[in-house]
Amino acid sequence: MTSKCFEMKEALRYGIHAEIEAGQFYRVWAESVSEPHLKTELMELSEWESEHEESLKSMYEKMYGETCAIDPTVVVSPELKVQTKDFGDVTSLLRIASAAYLSEMRAMEFYEKLSKESDGEAAVMFGKLMEMEKGHMDITKKQYLRIREDVAGFRAF
Repeated sequence: MTSKCFEMKEALRYGIHAEIEAGQFYRVWAESVSEPHLKTELMELSEWESEHEESLKSMYEKMYGETCAIDPTVVVSPELKVQTKDFGDVTSLLRIASAAYLSEMRAMEFYEKLSKESDGEAAVMFGKLMEMEKGHMDITKKQYLRIREDVAGFRAF
């Protein structure tokens, strides 16, 4: 096995774990809110992350002829491992929204790098995932600004 193949295998495994983690994070956040529009938006993010997970799993199986082993102890973004009680505290919500934005930004950068380092079908898939993560960044930034506006009482910028 070449070094590049090993790196790609590990990159796919990392990406799958990251998507699982992000999907769980958005589901927990959605369960903690009462506003229907916010609940819907967060559940959509969770579903999109699940779609990303399935795309990566499919690519992994296609490339390596095996199912990717999921390790429940892997933590990709520790900042997304929040306690349910934190969703009720405004200061914690600001931190959580900020962490979600940064997590989506890191995911976008990760897929951008993979799209440049791969070719063919994999490059196309990573490019699409990169663009989707950019969209997630916009959504999470909007939520951060909304929460910050609620705290400050006005829109700063």
